[in-house]
Amino acid sequence: MDELSKYVGLDVHKERTVVALAASAGQRLAGPYDLAQRHALIGGAIAEASFKDPPAPVPDVIGVSYYSDANASVIDTAKLKANIDALRPFREFVRGVVEDSDRWVAGNPPQPRVAACALDWLDAWAGAGALLGRVNNQGGYERKWSLAALALSYLKLADAGDLDPNKRRRVEAWLADIARRVMPDYQRPSRTDNRNNHAYWAGLAVAAAGAAAGDHGLFDWGIGQYRVFLAEIHPDGTLPLEINRKARALHYHIYALAPLVLLAELGHANGIDLYAESDGAVHRLVGRVAAGLDDPSWFEARTGIRQDVRDKLGANDMAWAEPYYARFGTAALLPHLRHFRPLSDRSLGGNLTLLYGVKDLPAHP
Repeated sequence: MDELSKYVGLDVHKERTVVALAASAGQRLAGPYDLAQRHALIGGAIAEASFKDPPAPVPDVIGVSYYSDANASVIDTAKLKANIDALRPFREFVRGVVEDSDRWVAGNPPQPRVAACALDWLDAWAGAGALLGRVNNQGGYERKWSLAALALSYLKLADAGDLDPNKRRRVEAWLADIARRVMPDYQRPSRTDNRNNHAYWAGLAVAAAGAAAGDHGLFDWGIGQYRVFLAEIHPDGTLPLEINRKARALHYHIYALAPLVLLAELGHANGIDLYAESDGAVHRLVGRVAAGLDDPSWFEARTGIRQDVRDKLGANDMAWAEPYYARFGTAALLPHLRHFRPLSDRSLGGNLTLLYGVKDLPAHP
């Protein structure tokens, strides 16, 4: 067993396949969740909530870039605050949809009013053509991350059978429209962000929107973005464009991993084994990340600078570990699951402990 395999608990060199796209156009696309299982395993009584109107729809997404150095490793705190302030109503909307869709999954017996509220919020913005206006560079990033959040949240409502079909159609068409606005930004190979973590997030966002809308073209494009990752990853489990992030190199390996795991889960739900691609490329990345979290000195030697991630690691950074652990039982992830649960990341669709978490973690290691 090599250095990385001991951190993922499996032989990462066993299988080789080729990225497959969705089957025939007549095949129904599935979300990445087993909703019936989650209702039964995790669901319980949830408190009644008072529902409020969504924020006013936002047509344009104009953010503020907040890194101050060429390596995008140093955050300008004033610009970061300006970005948060500029996007506050937009993020409030996304948060509300994610939280209500989580509440739908958590309720047992189901509470149709909760699912209806999430759909009403989505429909209010869909009917207004929100997020389809102007974007700047940072705004494009924010819209892409939010499309992933909204599409994955909508897929959580798949088993809410009594929802208004007209609202469903409007929301699905709107998510697909946003996805079509996202795609052109990631079809220019000369751009660095077409080959780094942004490309993987775009893949997740567009594939999830495709699954939500039943659009095989969008789904296939998103799944196809996995090839960008396969072309970038090195045998040692590193991504060179993320290594270039200096003090945040380990952080950005973690951040790149998150959409890849959810994209692999979305693929798995539709009969595509992305986990096995290129001799288990994503497992090599998990192994490198897990080793770095245990001891960041390898990253520090490669970058020549102290890594800051362990000082700032949070539940959102490790949310991807829930579906990965549930599928592979990787012991190296257990300390992070125990420490941070519930693990939640809005851009990954919400509370991943709720959506994937193994209920009773082993006591050791």
